[in-house]
Amino acid sequence: MSEHLGHGMNWEGLLKSFFSRFDIPSGTQIRDLNNRLDKLEGLFFQQQAETRSFRKKSKVKSKSASAEVLDFVGQYPDGVSFKMIKEKTRFDDKKLRNIIYRLDKIKKIEKVKRGIYKTI
Repeated sequence: MSEHLGHGMNWEGLLKSFFSRFDIPSGTQIRDLNNRLDKLEGLFFQQQAETRSFRKKSKVKSKSASAEVLDFVGQYPDGVSFKMIKEKTRFDDKKLRNIIYRLDKIKKIEKVKRGIYKTI
């Protein structure tokens, strides 16, 4: 039951002309846009999941820092200096000292003399 506003114009017509004049989308247009966005998000997340699974399959496992140090020290049965280990692994002093401490504590390497280490 719409009221007439004169000259054949009713509230519904007035609102439609107002919305079209100021480019305001209707409820139907908003729902269509939301549906399209949902489809795009679904495709995006599907592609992202496929990319992640591809990366996991092709990922090559790298050695831990401790394993690198242990392998390098194991190449020298008479022992190797801290300086040589540092040059080979390129770890900073603190990290390398912590690794050597842990390996010594779990009896994987031993200290031959100051700054020289070998595997047990």
